[in-house]
Parts: sequence; structure tokens; C-alpha cells
Amino acid sequence: MYAARYFHKELALFLIDLCRLTYVQYKKNGEFHIPKGFQLIKQFKARSLHSQEWFGFILESPDSILIAFRGTQSDPDWVSDAQVFQRSYPYVPDSGLVHDGFLSIYESCRDEIMNVYETVPPYKKLYITGHSLGGALATLHALDARVNTDFTQVLMYNYGSPRVGDTTFKRTFRSFVPISIRFVNFYDLVPKLPPPIIKSFLLKKTIYYNHVPTPMKFAIQKESVLENHSLNTYEEGVKSFP
Repeated sequence: MYAARYFHKELALFLIDLCRLTYVQYKKNGEFHIPKGFQLIKQFKARSLHSQEWFGFILESPDSILIAFRGTQSDPDWVSDAQVFQRSYPYVPDSGLVHDGFLSIYESCRDEIMNVYETVPPYKKLYITGHSLGGALATLHALDARVNTDFTQVLMYNYGSPRVGDTTFKRTFRSFVPISIRFVNFYDLVPKLPPPIIKSFLLKKTIYYNHVPTPMKFAIQKESVLENHSLNTYEEGVKSFP
């Protein structure tokens, strides 16, 4: 399995814990516990429709920078998730089309994040993570960071991410971000969205969606759709890998 070359169980489980903290940050209005060995260098908000919400944070250790994006929590987030029409990814020329709702959220916090990167050493590894909607934002950010920052080592792990863009975006992402893993529960509905083909009678066109590389899949059936998508289930799935 291609993804297995870049799989580190301890790292994957740690990044799941960071994804959990993004939900704590949201629910507690910016308050959360900083993991030992790291310092908080930035919390950031993003705009979902017209709502400014906590959407993640950036941590620093002696040898790494970590950024985590939050998944869907609010009604505006759900509406953004449903904005499946596409537009051009603006940060890399000729890189394809991406989900309008996901890109709108990312655009609203992108400059703030990039300004932080100018203040940290580029020799450090950049780790990017997110769950659900946060996984989609992590994907948009990973390509942007790899092309438009001085970081030489960029790695993305995401969990239960929906599809983000078209075939051209997939190819561009694969070219620039070879070290990425999407953890996917077979019974989770979110990675099956948006569907790969959407026929828009309003626009008289067909919209295509593809996943970026590279999946590591497991199959854990819980008692509800929400449980199949939960971080606890993804933690269980990661632990099942050798």
C-alpha cells in the first residue's frame, strides 16, 4: 500500500487528539489544553457564510509546526458543506476546480495563517490535519502551503474527509503533496460526499469530484451515522493498523 510508506501510528493518533482539540476550542470559545512539548503560536477564526467561528490553531515544537482544522459544528457550516458548485483553486495556477463552500471558508483564514508562517523557521516540518470539513480545509491548505511557503517538508493526515475537487485538482495535489494520507472508514458517509458526478440542470453542466491520494481504509460499523464518522471510531481504525 502506497500510503503505508508514510504511516506512523503514533503520529496519526496524536493528530487525532489535535483534531479533538479543535472541537474543544470551538465549544469553549477559544480555550483548550496545549499538548506538552508544544506552544500555541496562533488560534484562528474563519468565516462560514456570515458567521465568524473558531476553526483551528497552529502549534510549534522544537522541530515542527502543526496546524489543525475543525470539522462541521454549526448551521452555517452545514450550509457551506452543501455549496457543491465549483470554482478555480486560486493559489496554484491551472490546478483545477474545488468545492465552493470549502474554499470560501479557507479563503477567510488563509492570509492570517500564511502571515504566521513567515515568522517561523522553514526548516521545521509542517504537519497539517483535520477531521470531516476540517479534512477538506487541510487538503486545500496542504497544496497551498507546499507551493507558496518555504517549508520543504509538508505532511497531511486527515480523517473522514469529503471530496474536495476535480480530477485536475487531484493530479495537482498528488504532484506537489506526495506525503498525505486520508483515513477512511468504509461505513462513514462523509467521504462519499459530494458524489463523484453531479448533474446540474440549473447550470446545464456536469460537476466531477475526486478524492486526493492516498487512502488508508478500515471498516468499523457502529450504531449510527454520526458514530461511524466520529473521531473515536477513527482512532479505533488507526489502532487496527499494524
